[in-house]
Amino acid sequence: MRFFLAAVVSVLLLGLVPVAAPTATAQSARTFVTIDVTKVTPSIVRADSPSELTVSGTLTNTGNRTIDDLEMRVQRGAPRATEASVREALRGSARTAFRTRFTDVVDTLSPGEQTPFTLHIPIAGGADSLRIAQAGVYPVLLNVNGVPAYGNRARVADTHFLLPVAAPPGGTAKQPAQPTPVTMLLPLVGYPKVERAGTLGRPAILVDDRLSQSLAPGGRLFELVDAVSKKAGPGSPLGKGLCFAIDPALVATVHSMADGYRVRQDDGSLRQGSGTEAAKRWLDKLRGITRGRCVIALPYSDADIVALGRAGLPDLISGALDSAGVIRRVLGVEPRGDVLWPIDGALDEPAATQLSAMGIDTLLMHPQSLALPESSLQPVRVKTQNAGHTPAAQPVDPLLSRALDPRGSGGSTTLSSARDTTLSAQNTLGALTFRATVGADGQGATSVLAPPRRWNPHGQDLTDLLTGLERLTEAGYVQPTGLPDPGGSSTEETDATASSEQAPSGSPSTPAPSRPTSASSGQQDAPQQPTAPEQLPTATLTYPVSSATEEIRRNVLDTLAAQNHKLGEFHRAAERDPALDIAPVEVTTPLRNGLLRGASSAWRGDPAASRRWVSMATETLENTLSGVRIDEFGGQISLTSSNSPIPVTVNNRLPVTVGVNLHVDSPPGITVTDLGLLKIPARGSRQFWLDTEVNRSGKFSVDITIRTEGGTQLGSTRRIQMESNAYGTMPLLITVIGAALLVLLSARRLVRRARANRANVADDNRSAGEIDDRPEEKQPMEGGSASSGPESAAPRTAAEDADAADSNQERPDTEHGATTERDQDTN
Repeated sequence: MRFFLAAVVSVLLLGLVPVAAPTATAQSARTFVTIDVTKVTPSIVRADSPSELTVSGTLTNTGNRTIDDLEMRVQRGAPRATEASVREALRGSARTAFRTRFTDVVDTLSPGEQTPFTLHIPIAGGADSLRIAQAGVYPVLLNVNGVPAYGNRARVADTHFLLPVAAPPGGTAKQPAQPTPVTMLLPLVGYPKVERAGTLGRPAILVDDRLSQSLAPGGRLFELVDAVSKKAGPGSPLGKGLCFAIDPALVATVHSMADGYRVRQDDGSLRQGSGTEAAKRWLDKLRGITRGRCVIALPYSDADIVALGRAGLPDLISGALDSAGVIRRVLGVEPRGDVLWPIDGALDEPAATQLSAMGIDTLLMHPQSLALPESSLQPVRVKTQNAGHTPAAQPVDPLLSRALDPRGSGGSTTLSSARDTTLSAQNTLGALTFRATVGADGQGATSVLAPPRRWNPHGQDLTDLLTGLERLTEAGYVQPTGLPDPGGSSTEETDATASSEQAPSGSPSTPAPSRPTSASSGQQDAPQQPTAPEQLPTATLTYPVSSATEEIRRNVLDTLAAQNHKLGEFHRAAERDPALDIAPVEVTTPLRNGLLRGASSAWRGDPAASRRWVSMATETLENTLSGVRIDEFGGQISLTSSNSPIPVTVNNRLPVTVGVNLHVDSPPGITVTDLGLLKIPARGSRQFWLDTEVNRSGKFSVDITIRTEGGTQLGSTRRIQMESNAYGTMPLLITVIGAALLVLLSARRLVRRARANRANVADDNRSAGEIDDRPEEKQPMEGGSASSGPESAAPRTAAEDADAADSNQERPDTEHGATTERDQDTN
């Protein structure tokens, strides 16, 4: 009983406690529904604006449960007073204190279904309004409640945006002391598509035809260009504050499409591309909106400059940065060549150092990569490893960038999200209003609005953003101005062909051409320079870990470097042929660009794609190098003498003359004389006779390879089958030695015979003397021995008998018949 009374008292006491007004944030426990806002009117509340805020869009049931009794209301928070509070609102974590009543939307929404909605909310007034009574930037929350199947009423979706208020409807606007300078970058960056560039009368080959869809009405690139042409065409005051950041590879690809192109199919076949007319119309629109305006050229294919620097490829960096000639030729405008907008607004010190010879003296950087606070927008000088090169860095405004891409989905690899682009534009107007009022730095720093690299807004949303920017300009909040030039570069013009004559990787180093700057880019407003370039404070580059982890992988860059070396060797070996009058760079530049496509920012975080594109570039390069080759010889070459020459025909299918060496890999016993450097004419052939020294006979093979002076192989190695009937030095030497031995042995035999003859003559003479002195004896009977009995001569040895026999065969019979008797005894 005691516990029951205590519980009753507790309930009564709790009932006496006043209930505080609840606050809410933009967070929900679970999302069942997606909100797509398509229109916010007015986007900027002014004194002459309607009294109601209208928000339109659709609700989509993305869950697996039916939701009943869907209703919506609007909540708002306090005006933002600090930059941190604006970032909090962009994240959706701002607290809201004022809310309207719920408005019914639909009774039932099944899974997969969607329904439109439109809310009309009074901006100022009573309890069921936003109760806005002063200028400011307000966070607004759309709150959707419903009853999911098997559940209770709950918040099933929410979304948020910033509402800039210059003055309440019917109120008085307060203009800032001075407008904030604003420059808006408009990136035109795509994905690599070229399998083979269109050169020398051959149409380009694309890996797919998706780019034609992007160039057609409703496509991403079409909407970007079309919105600017409609809202910020020639003569528009907004044009002063627009700067187009264009990938030269995109312009080159679209230009190839306009000339006719083919598309590779899944089965390997080719078909005619369908986007030729769309490409022509898009280029015409782009020429119109860029004429007389700021244009900066991004690295070719938006190559990863930091990764190339880490791989030790300064020549590829130079080639990537010196592609402005493509924009100059196709669009007829002079891009600024002194400005670099690196990927993610980040650069490391080695890469920045390598820019010293390339005319880059202004960097568009994220403050974090400069070790600066996010609110710091003043230009600085950047320290590099070269004390004589300290380029200026202009920070982009991270608050505006975050507003354009609050989800952070617009990294360098993927397209920014196509969802919530209406609210992204709305948030950007809110951030701009804050930057021009409470968030102004008071030093006249320019806010550079840098959208995601591959920005993907709907055309209407970009139009609304430009319209809001125009209204802020009219209200004196912002002033569109040219891209800042803190580097203070010179205004020297470049030759229109400087880019086209850029030598590829590995070519002999030449002085970097001077690069055009803001004075030659057609800007209408001179950029503000509150501080002399040499007096800017110094900052240290800090490369974010997140950017480093997304770089092109080192093993891919190693492969790219090896192919780049081959390309450089080929460039040095090639020269202009007077008959065709084609410069070597016209052959090598498309090959270099193919390598750069493998290092595109599109493949950051996607090593498989980067490997695939480097492999594609490698195959194209090898096919080109194979254009210089040795003609096949199907038969067998017979060498009839020791110095018979070997005929070799070298064919050159390329439109440039190529200097080569013939490298012969021969078996032992064959020596081939080096012919030195040989020039093979463009689209021609030459036959050479290789002087040889053959020291062997029989059948054998000789391998012949064409190489540049630097050792890069051109074409495939040819194996020639040969047969030699000639005697070389060794067989001849053996023959001579054998003949000499035969002569010596014969001479020895003759000497021995002569000696034996002289000995026999002496013996005969002695025998004759003994007979004359001996008393006359009775002659023996016929057939008897001349000396028999005990007094006969002593027996001779076998050797003496042999010598005697030889001598007797040639000696004539004596008068006394002594030889006959000796022959008979020997026989």
